[in-house]
Amino acid sequence: MSPEFHLYVHWPYCRSKCGYCDFASYVPRQMWDPARFVAAYRADIAALRGRTGERELASVFFGGGTPSLAEPEVIGAVVEAAMAAWAPRADCEVTLEANPGTVDKKRLRALRDAGVNRLSVGAQSFDPASLKALGREHSVDDTKHALTWGHDIFERLSFDLITARPGLSLGLWEDELGEALEFAGEHLSVYQLTVEDGTPLARAVAEGRVTMPDEDTGADIFEATRRILAAAGRPAYEVSNFARPGAECRHNLGIWRGADYGGVGPAAHGRLTLEDGRFATRHAPDVHAWLKGPPAPRMEALDAEERAREHVMMALRLTEGVSAAGFAAAFAEAGLADPRELMHRDALDEAVGLGLLVSDDAGVRATETGVMVLNTLTVRLLEDRR
Repeated sequence: MSPEFHLYVHWPYCRSKCGYCDFASYVPRQMWDPARFVAAYRADIAALRGRTGERELASVFFGGGTPSLAEPEVIGAVVEAAMAAWAPRADCEVTLEANPGTVDKKRLRALRDAGVNRLSVGAQSFDPASLKALGREHSVDDTKHALTWGHDIFERLSFDLITARPGLSLGLWEDELGEALEFAGEHLSVYQLTVEDGTPLARAVAEGRVTMPDEDTGADIFEATRRILAAAGRPAYEVSNFARPGAECRHNLGIWRGADYGGVGPAAHGRLTLEDGRFATRHAPDVHAWLKGPPAPRMEALDAEERAREHVMMALRLTEGVSAAGFAAAFAEAGLADPRELMHRDALDEAVGLGLLVSDDAGVRATETGVMVLNTLTVRLLEDRR
Protein backbone atom coordinates (compact mmCIF):
# COMPACT_ATOMS: atom_id res chain seq x y z
CA MET A 1 0.00 0.00 0.00
CA SER A 2 1.52 3.31 -1.07
CA PRO A 3 1.64 5.84 1.76
CA GLU A 4 1.16 8.72 -0.71
CA PHE A 5 -2.31 10.23 -0.43
CA HIS A 6 -4.19 13.09 -2.06
CA LEU A 7 -7.38 14.80 -0.89
CA TYR A 8 -10.11 16.19 -3.15
CA VAL A 9 -12.53 18.68 -1.56
CA HIS A 10 -15.74 19.38 -3.48
CA TRP A 11 -17.46 22.75 -3.09
CA PRO A 12 -20.97 22.38 -4.56
CA TYR A 13 -22.11 25.94 -5.32
CA CYS A 14 -21.76 28.31 -8.27
CA ARG A 15 -23.22 31.73 -8.96
CA SER A 16 -24.76 30.41 -12.16
CA LYS A 17 -24.75 27.19 -14.16
CA CYS A 18 -22.80 27.26 -17.43
CA GLY A 19 -24.60 25.83 -20.43
CA TYR A 20 -21.95 23.17 -21.11
CA CYS A 21 -21.47 21.96 -17.53
CA ASP A 22 -22.66 18.57 -16.28
CA PHE A 23 -20.69 18.65 -13.01
CA ALA A 24 -22.39 18.25 -9.64
CA SER A 25 -22.74 21.98 -8.98
CA TYR A 26 -25.74 24.03 -7.97
CA VAL A 27 -26.92 27.62 -7.70
CA PRO A 28 -28.01 28.02 -4.05
CA ARG A 29 -31.50 29.33 -3.37
CA GLN A 30 -30.36 31.05 -0.20
CA MET A 31 -27.10 32.03 1.46
CA TRP A 32 -25.25 29.11 2.99
CA ASP A 33 -24.14 28.88 6.62
CA PRO A 34 -20.32 28.73 6.72
CA ALA A 35 -20.33 27.09 10.15
CA ARG A 36 -22.42 24.18 8.88
CA PHE A 37 -19.99 23.61 6.02
CA VAL A 38 -17.01 23.67 8.36
CA ALA A 39 -18.65 21.12 10.65
CA ALA A 40 -19.62 18.85 7.75
CA TYR A 41 -16.17 18.96 6.14
CA ARG A 42 -14.51 18.22 9.47
CA ALA A 43 -16.81 15.24 10.04
CA ASP A 44 -16.21 13.99 6.51
CA ILE A 45 -12.43 14.26 6.92
CA ALA A 46 -12.56 12.46 10.29
CA ALA A 47 -14.57 9.60 8.76
CA LEU A 48 -12.17 9.36 5.81
CA ARG A 49 -9.19 9.31 8.18
CA GLY A 50 -10.83 6.39 9.96
CA ARG A 51 -10.89 4.45 6.70
CA THR A 52 -7.40 5.33 5.41
CA GLY A 53 -5.36 5.29 8.58
CA GLU A 54 -2.09 7.22 8.64
CA ARG A 55 -0.98 8.44 5.22
CA GLU A 56 1.45 10.96 3.77
CA LEU A 57 -0.62 13.89 2.48
CA ALA A 58 0.84 15.06 -0.83
CA SER A 59 -1.89 17.46 -1.94
CA VAL A 60 -5.27 19.02 -1.27
CA PHE A 61 -7.41 20.16 -4.20
CA PHE A 62 -10.51 22.34 -3.85
CA GLY A 63 -12.74 21.84 -6.90
CA GLY A 64 -16.37 22.23 -7.71
CA GLY A 65 -18.49 24.17 -8.25
CA THR A 66 -16.74 27.43 -7.56
CA PRO A 67 -14.57 27.04 -4.43
CA SER A 68 -13.55 30.70 -4.57
CA LEU A 69 -17.11 31.49 -3.42
CA ALA A 70 -16.43 29.75 -0.11
CA GLU A 71 -15.37 31.97 2.74
CA PRO A 72 -11.60 31.86 3.34
CA GLU A 73 -12.42 30.80 6.91
CA VAL A 74 -14.09 27.66 5.52
CA ILE A 75 -11.10 26.90 3.30
CA GLY A 76 -8.72 27.44 6.21
CA ALA A 77 -10.70 25.13 8.48
CA VAL A 78 -10.63 22.36 5.86
CA VAL A 79 -6.88 22.75 5.29
CA GLU A 80 -6.26 22.69 9.03
CA ALA A 81 -8.38 19.53 9.47
CA ALA A 82 -6.61 17.79 6.58
CA MET A 83 -3.16 18.64 7.91
CA ALA A 84 -4.15 17.30 11.34
CA ALA A 85 -5.68 14.10 9.95
CA TRP A 86 -2.72 12.98 7.83
CA ALA A 87 1.02 13.66 7.76
CA PRO A 88 1.52 16.52 5.30
CA ARG A 89 4.60 16.66 3.16
CA ALA A 90 6.76 19.72 3.64
CA ASP A 91 5.84 20.74 0.10
CA CYS A 92 2.17 19.70 0.33
CA GLU A 93 0.36 21.30 -2.63
CA VAL A 94 -2.94 23.05 -1.81
CA THR A 95 -4.80 24.11 -4.96
CA LEU A 96 -8.01 26.11 -5.15
CA GLU A 97 -10.03 26.69 -8.31
CA ALA A 98 -11.18 30.30 -8.67
CA ASN A 99 -13.49 31.93 -11.16
CA PRO A 100 -12.63 35.46 -12.32
CA GLY A 101 -15.15 37.90 -10.95
CA THR A 102 -15.42 36.06 -7.63
CA VAL A 103 -12.07 37.23 -6.28
CA ASP A 104 -10.23 40.44 -5.55
CA LYS A 105 -6.82 41.08 -4.01
CA LYS A 106 -8.18 40.99 -0.47
CA ARG A 107 -9.90 37.62 -0.96
CA LEU A 108 -6.90 36.10 -2.71
CA ARG A 109 -4.61 37.18 0.13
CA ALA A 110 -7.05 35.68 2.63
CA LEU A 111 -7.11 32.40 0.68
CA ARG A 112 -3.32 32.34 0.68
CA ASP A 113 -3.27 32.97 4.42
CA ALA A 114 -5.80 30.13 4.80
CA GLY A 115 -3.24 27.71 3.39
CA VAL A 116 -3.79 27.78 -0.38
CA ASN A 117 -0.42 27.80 -2.18
CA ARG A 118 -1.52 27.14 -5.77
CA LEU A 119 -4.27 29.04 -7.58
CA SER A 120 -6.09 27.65 -10.63
CA VAL A 121 -8.15 30.29 -12.45
CA GLY A 122 -11.07 29.31 -14.68
CA ALA A 123 -10.37 31.81 -17.45
CA GLN A 124 -11.88 29.61 -20.22
CA SER A 125 -11.47 32.24 -22.94
CA PHE A 126 -9.88 35.61 -23.67
CA ASP A 127 -12.61 36.36 -26.24
CA PRO A 128 -15.65 38.32 -24.96
CA ALA A 129 -18.08 36.75 -27.46
CA SER A 130 -16.95 33.26 -26.51
CA LEU A 131 -17.38 33.96 -22.80
CA LYS A 132 -20.95 35.05 -23.50
CA ALA A 133 -21.63 31.99 -25.66
CA LEU A 134 -20.25 29.73 -22.92
CA GLY A 135 -22.49 31.36 -20.34
CA ARG A 136 -19.62 32.66 -18.25
CA GLU A 137 -20.47 35.60 -16.01
CA HIS A 138 -16.99 37.09 -15.88
CA SER A 139 -15.34 39.39 -18.41
CA VAL A 140 -11.91 39.25 -20.04
CA ASP A 141 -10.86 42.15 -17.80
CA ASP A 142 -11.94 40.13 -14.74
CA THR A 143 -9.65 37.35 -15.92
CA LYS A 144 -6.70 39.65 -16.49
CA HIS A 145 -7.15 41.23 -13.06
CA ALA A 146 -7.40 37.84 -11.34
CA LEU A 147 -4.27 36.54 -13.08
CA THR A 148 -2.29 39.71 -12.36
CA TRP A 149 -3.22 39.54 -8.67
CA GLY A 150 -2.60 35.78 -8.65
CA HIS A 151 0.94 36.24 -9.89
CA ASP A 152 1.61 38.75 -7.12
CA ILE A 153 0.10 36.69 -4.31
CA PHE A 154 0.77 33.02 -5.11
CA GLU A 155 4.03 31.28 -5.95
CA ARG A 156 2.20 28.82 -8.22
CA LEU A 157 -0.48 29.79 -10.73
CA SER A 158 -2.43 28.00 -13.43
CA PHE A 159 -5.45 28.78 -15.56
CA ASP A 160 -7.90 26.88 -17.74
CA LEU A 161 -8.91 27.54 -21.33
CA ILE A 162 -11.65 25.89 -23.39
CA THR A 163 -11.02 25.23 -27.05
CA ALA A 164 -13.03 23.67 -29.94
CA ARG A 165 -15.78 26.14 -29.11
CA PRO A 166 -18.61 27.14 -31.45
CA GLY A 167 -17.33 29.56 -34.09
CA LEU A 168 -13.66 29.07 -33.22
CA SER A 169 -11.19 28.96 -36.11
CA LEU A 170 -7.51 28.08 -36.06
CA GLY A 171 -6.47 31.70 -36.68
CA LEU A 172 -8.68 33.06 -33.91
CA TRP A 173 -7.39 30.43 -31.50
CA GLU A 174 -3.73 31.16 -32.26
CA ASP A 175 -4.34 34.85 -31.58
CA GLU A 176 -6.16 34.08 -28.34
CA LEU A 177 -3.50 31.67 -27.14
CA GLY A 178 -0.85 34.28 -27.83
CA GLU A 179 -2.72 36.77 -25.64
CA ALA A 180 -3.20 34.15 -22.93
CA LEU A 181 0.52 33.47 -22.81
CA GLU A 182 1.13 37.08 -21.81
CA PHE A 183 -0.58 36.22 -18.50
CA ALA A 184 0.53 32.60 -18.16
CA GLY A 185 2.39 31.29 -15.15
CA GLU A 186 3.97 27.89 -14.84
CA HIS A 187 0.94 25.81 -15.86
CA LEU A 188 -2.03 25.87 -18.24
CA SER A 189 -4.90 23.46 -18.82
CA VAL A 190 -6.53 23.49 -22.26
CA TYR A 191 -9.70 21.43 -22.59
CA GLN A 192 -11.68 20.71 -25.73
CA LEU A 193 -15.35 21.59 -25.29
CA THR A 194 -17.44 18.44 -25.19
CA VAL A 195 -21.19 18.29 -25.67
CA GLU A 196 -22.55 16.50 -22.60
CA ASP A 197 -25.99 14.91 -22.73
CA GLY A 198 -28.71 16.81 -20.91
CA THR A 199 -26.97 20.20 -20.93
CA PRO A 200 -28.34 23.37 -22.57
CA LEU A 201 -25.42 23.18 -25.00
CA ALA A 202 -26.48 19.70 -26.10
CA ARG A 203 -30.03 20.92 -26.75
CA ALA A 204 -28.75 23.92 -28.70
CA VAL A 205 -26.58 21.69 -30.88
CA ALA A 206 -29.42 19.21 -31.45
CA GLU A 207 -31.76 22.03 -32.47
CA GLY A 208 -29.21 23.51 -34.86
CA ARG A 209 -28.82 26.77 -32.92
CA VAL A 210 -25.13 26.08 -32.28
CA THR A 211 -22.59 24.54 -34.64
CA MET A 212 -19.46 22.93 -33.24
CA PRO A 213 -16.13 23.06 -35.13
CA ASP A 214 -15.62 20.14 -37.51
CA GLU A 215 -13.09 17.38 -36.74
CA ASP A 216 -10.39 18.80 -39.01
CA THR A 217 -10.57 22.22 -37.35
CA GLY A 218 -10.54 20.62 -33.92
CA ALA A 219 -7.48 18.56 -34.84
CA ASP A 220 -5.67 21.62 -36.22
CA ILE A 221 -6.40 23.56 -33.02
CA PHE A 222 -5.22 20.64 -30.87
CA GLU A 223 -1.93 20.34 -32.78
CA ALA A 224 -1.34 24.10 -32.75
CA THR A 225 -1.92 24.25 -28.99
CA ARG A 226 0.74 21.62 -28.31
CA ARG A 227 3.20 23.24 -30.71
CA ILE A 228 2.74 26.81 -29.44
CA LEU A 229 2.88 25.91 -25.75
CA ALA A 230 5.92 23.68 -26.20
CA ALA A 231 7.69 26.56 -27.95
CA ALA A 232 6.70 28.80 -25.01
CA GLY A 233 8.44 26.46 -22.56
CA ARG A 234 5.30 24.72 -21.35
CA PRO A 235 5.21 21.33 -23.07
CA ALA A 236 2.34 18.90 -22.61
CA TYR A 237 2.77 16.42 -19.78
CA GLU A 238 -0.81 15.14 -20.16
CA VAL A 239 -3.34 15.36 -22.98
CA SER A 240 -4.85 18.64 -21.77
CA ASN A 241 -2.19 19.93 -19.38
CA PHE A 242 0.96 21.92 -20.04
CA ALA A 243 3.68 23.05 -17.65
CA ARG A 244 7.24 24.14 -17.23
CA PRO A 245 9.30 21.08 -16.22
CA GLY A 246 8.80 20.50 -12.50
CA ALA A 247 5.64 22.65 -12.33
CA GLU A 248 3.09 19.91 -13.06
CA CYS A 249 -0.04 19.77 -10.91
CA ARG A 250 1.07 17.28 -8.27
CA HIS A 251 -2.50 16.42 -7.31
CA ASN A 252 -3.62 15.40 -10.77
CA LEU A 253 -0.27 13.83 -11.64
CA GLY A 254 -0.57 11.58 -8.59
CA ILE A 255 -4.06 10.49 -9.65
CA TRP A 256 -2.99 9.80 -13.24
CA ARG A 257 -0.14 7.67 -11.90
CA GLY A 258 -2.51 5.65 -9.75
CA ALA A 259 -1.98 7.09 -6.26
CA ASP A 260 -4.74 6.93 -3.66
CA TYR A 261 -7.01 9.93 -3.26
CA GLY A 262 -9.96 10.51 -0.99
CA GLY A 263 -12.93 12.76 -1.62
CA VAL A 264 -14.90 14.88 0.84
CA GLY A 265 -17.96 16.98 0.13
CA PRO A 266 -21.18 16.19 -1.74
CA ALA A 267 -20.53 14.25 -4.98
CA ALA A 268 -16.82 13.90 -4.20
CA HIS A 269 -15.17 10.74 -5.46
CA GLY A 270 -11.95 8.88 -4.73
CA ARG A 271 -9.84 5.73 -5.05
CA LEU A 272 -8.70 4.08 -1.84
CA THR A 273 -6.42 1.11 -1.25
CA LEU A 274 -7.46 -0.48 2.05
CA GLU A 275 -6.58 -3.73 3.79
CA ASP A 276 -9.34 -5.61 1.95
CA GLY A 277 -8.68 -4.20 -1.54
CA ARG A 278 -8.97 -1.09 -3.68
CA PHE A 279 -12.24 0.78 -3.85
CA ALA A 280 -13.88 3.44 -5.98
CA THR A 281 -15.73 5.82 -3.64
CA ARG A 282 -18.38 8.42 -4.31
CA HIS A 283 -20.54 10.61 -2.09
CA ALA A 284 -24.15 11.23 -3.00
CA PRO A 285 -24.65 14.69 -4.57
CA ASP A 286 -27.36 15.83 -2.12
CA VAL A 287 -25.90 18.90 -0.39
CA HIS A 288 -28.55 19.11 2.32
CA ALA A 289 -28.18 15.45 3.30
CA TRP A 290 -24.41 15.88 3.44
CA LEU A 291 -24.70 18.95 5.67
CA LYS A 292 -26.81 17.04 8.19
CA GLY A 293 -23.92 14.66 8.77
CA PRO A 294 -21.93 13.30 5.85
CA PRO A 295 -23.23 9.80 5.03
CA ALA A 296 -20.72 7.10 4.23
CA PRO A 297 -19.77 7.15 0.56
CA ARG A 298 -20.70 4.38 -1.81
CA MET A 299 -17.72 2.02 -2.03
CA GLU A 300 -17.28 -0.25 -5.04
CA ALA A 301 -14.59 -2.93 -4.86
CA LEU A 302 -12.30 -3.07 -7.89
CA ASP A 303 -10.76 -6.40 -8.87
CA ALA A 304 -7.16 -6.66 -10.07
CA GLU A 305 -7.94 -6.44 -13.78
CA GLU A 306 -10.30 -3.47 -13.28
CA ARG A 307 -7.57 -1.68 -11.33
CA ALA A 308 -4.94 -2.49 -13.92
CA ARG A 309 -7.13 -1.39 -16.84
CA GLU A 310 -7.93 1.88 -15.08
CA HIS A 311 -4.24 2.41 -14.39
CA VAL A 312 -3.37 1.94 -18.07
CA MET A 313 -6.20 4.21 -19.25
CA MET A 314 -5.07 7.01 -16.95
CA ALA A 315 -1.34 6.62 -17.55
CA LEU A 316 -1.70 6.61 -21.33
CA ARG A 317 -2.93 10.19 -21.02
CA LEU A 318 0.48 11.17 -19.69
CA THR A 319 3.36 12.03 -22.00
CA GLU A 320 5.49 9.59 -19.99
CA GLY A 321 2.96 6.83 -20.66
CA VAL A 322 2.62 3.55 -18.77
CA SER A 323 5.79 2.55 -16.97
CA ALA A 324 6.49 -1.17 -17.33
CA ALA A 325 8.41 -1.24 -14.04
CA GLY A 326 5.75 0.73 -12.20
CA PHE A 327 2.98 -1.48 -13.55
CA ALA A 328 4.82 -4.64 -12.51
CA ALA A 329 5.41 -3.26 -9.01
CA ALA A 330 1.71 -2.51 -8.63
CA PHE A 331 0.17 -5.63 -10.18
CA ALA A 332 2.70 -8.49 -10.23
CA GLU A 333 1.17 -10.03 -7.10
CA ALA A 334 -2.14 -10.18 -8.99
CA GLY A 335 -0.48 -12.06 -11.84
CA LEU A 336 -0.11 -9.08 -14.18
CA ALA A 337 3.54 -8.34 -14.91
CA ASP A 338 3.31 -6.08 -17.98
CA PRO A 339 0.71 -3.53 -19.18
CA ARG A 340 0.75 -5.13 -22.63
CA GLU A 341 -0.90 -8.22 -21.14
CA LEU A 342 -4.10 -6.18 -20.96
CA MET A 343 -3.91 -4.99 -24.56
CA HIS A 344 -5.17 -6.64 -27.70
CA ARG A 345 -1.99 -7.69 -29.46
CA ASP A 346 -3.27 -6.93 -32.98
CA ALA A 347 -4.42 -3.44 -31.95
CA LEU A 348 -1.08 -2.77 -30.21
CA ASP A 349 0.98 -3.98 -33.16
CA GLU A 350 -1.10 -1.92 -35.59
CA ALA A 351 -0.78 1.23 -33.44
CA VAL A 352 3.00 0.80 -33.18
CA GLY A 353 3.24 0.20 -36.92
CA LEU A 354 1.25 3.35 -37.66
CA GLY A 355 3.47 5.42 -35.38
CA LEU A 356 0.71 6.03 -32.83
CA LEU A 357 2.37 4.25 -29.93
CA VAL A 358 5.87 3.41 -28.75
CA SER A 359 6.24 0.03 -27.03
CA ASP A 360 9.66 -0.75 -25.54
CA ASP A 361 11.39 -1.86 -22.36
CA ALA A 362 10.31 1.36 -20.59
CA GLY A 363 6.62 0.69 -21.26
CA VAL A 364 3.96 2.04 -23.62
CA ARG A 365 3.35 5.66 -24.52
CA ALA A 366 1.51 7.64 -27.18
CA THR A 367 3.37 9.58 -29.84
CA GLU A 368 2.38 13.11 -30.86
CA THR A 369 0.28 11.55 -33.62
CA GLY A 370 -1.21 9.00 -31.24
CA VAL A 371 -2.32 11.63 -28.75
CA MET A 372 -4.58 13.07 -31.47
CA VAL A 373 -6.64 9.84 -31.50
CA LEU A 374 -5.97 8.65 -27.96
CA ASN A 375 -9.60 8.06 -26.93
CA THR A 376 -10.30 5.79 -29.89
CA LEU A 377 -6.92 4.14 -29.54
CA THR A 378 -7.42 3.35 -25.85
CA VAL A 379 -10.83 1.79 -26.49
CA ARG A 380 -9.33 -0.51 -29.14
CA LEU A 381 -6.39 -1.47 -26.96
CA LEU A 382 -8.44 -2.21 -23.87
CA GLU A 383 -11.63 -3.62 -25.32
CA ASP A 384 -13.01 -5.88 -22.59
CA ARG A 385 -11.68 -9.39 -23.07
CA ARG A 386 -13.91 -10.97 -20.43
